[in-house]
Amino acid sequence: MTNKLPTNLQDRYEVRDGFIIKKGETDPAIFAAMESIKRSMAAETARRERIRQGIEPAGGQWGVWNISDRD
Repeated sequence: MTNKLPTNLQDRYEVRDGFIIKKGETDPAIFAAMESIKRSMAAETARRERIRQGIEPAGGQWGVWNISDRD
């Protein structure tokens, strides 16, 4: 991932931890939201890796789908 913004956005926005935010933003709620999003993204990535390694089942229906309307 690159932290470089297009030239037309560089005067108003900046990249922090992979998130594009308004320059000079100091609202704690925004940073709390960013941390929450980062935690959930890390959890999703870890779950996908466990599924790929066969440690955790994928869940849902992953087998034969009987879609016939003539049951």
